[in-house]
Amino acid sequence: MKKENILLVTAGFFILAYVLDYFAGPVSITVKNHLAFLAPSVISKYPFTAVAIAIRTLGILLGVLLLVSSIKEKYLAKAAGLFCLGALVELYTIQQLATGARMTPIQWTLSLGYSGILLIIPIAYYTIRGLFFTVKKKLNNNESSAIDSNP
Repeated sequence: MKKENILLVTAGFFILAYVLDYFAGPVSITVKNHLAFLAPSVISKYPFTAVAIAIRTLGILLGVLLLVSSIKEKYLAKAAGLFCLGALVELYTIQQLATGARMTPIQWTLSLGYSGILLIIPIAYYTIRGLFFTVKKKLNNNESSAIDSNP
């Protein structure tokens, strides 16, 4: 899929999440752990908000992956950067929910937390791809140096 299309889909996810939040109206969700929101009793109480959070989470994840995809190769660096970003987002989410601070609305805080968790998938992908890329590069260098040394 072209990057322009992914950018449009990402923007569409953010717009759709905003529209769903508008129709859902103001909510007062009090959870001390962002995973507690996934309990069936909470989701059944706030179904529209849950869908908006899921869509916003996908938008955040696609946006981050779109930015990371602009870096050529450097798979292990991408994995390390995504790991740091995911860890910081998780720490931010935990602190916001624990202290009741409202730097961001609760819907955005939960979406950030879930996207931080979902970053595990691209982290694993880039780590595995980076390891294979490094091994392949070493093998190609050894092979080319062996060919050059034989007359």
